[in-house]
Amino acid sequence: MLQPSRPKIPVGTPLDITKPITGKFSFSEKWSFSFEYFKQIEYFGLGETNTKWFVSFLEKLKELSNANPQEFEKNQRLRNANRYHKINWSAKNIPYSRTDFTWISEDIIKNEEEFPFFQFQISQALGRIIGFWDLNNRSFQIVLLDSKHNMQPSKKYSYSVDDTTELCCEMTSLLIDIESIKKVKCKNDNCEVKSSLHTLPSKLNRGNFVYMMLEDDYYASLEEKLKTHSIREIIELGLLSE
Repeated sequence: MLQPSRPKIPVGTPLDITKPITGKFSFSEKWSFSFEYFKQIEYFGLGETNTKWFVSFLEKLKELSNANPQEFEKNQRLRNANRYHKINWSAKNIPYSRTDFTWISEDIIKNEEEFPFFQFQISQALGRIIGFWDLNNRSFQIVLLDSKHNMQPSKKYSYSVDDTTELCCEMTSLLIDIESIKKVKCKNDNCEVKSSLHTLPSKLNRGNFVYMMLEDDYYASLEEKLKTHSIREIIELGLLSE
């Protein structure tokens, strides 16, 4: 049986990826955010914040995600309502200069004309979000979260800059706790537990690591099984299903 011949597809000119593609893709005109350059540093840590603060922060990002950056920039009322303005690097008692942001590319830091830093409020009481726009003025690069209003000290509060502490993720917090335990003096000089702590991390960075969240009842069952069985036995024998 004869097979129908396939249509011949003409060979076109290879796509030149060095030239911008226009008229084929539509970009969102809404405000977006990036955390590529986000960092906690002195005076800009999040250790004093609570869950409600983070909810307020996310709600502010959600609110502005529905805004058009170009229209926002032109709307004086919106800018004032959000306390949106450029960072004044000459402000009295400002804790940092632009060149202190060494984790950001020099092409950005040394080009203040194209990449000025801005701040806008989460709320009047909850602090500010600090960052800069990308070249397309669509994505706002969040650099610092200023819960204590430290970037632009206020005359109302005698230009004071308040201390903050860094908020650690769970893994970092665990490693800090282990280091603290290592420094505790043990009554038994031959304590095997203390000796084992000094070998950590042992195989954590060379083997397989699994992190998971368990519901309360499963976690209680796991703790009970760990009194008489190892993690390996629990996984291989499926003891939690008993």
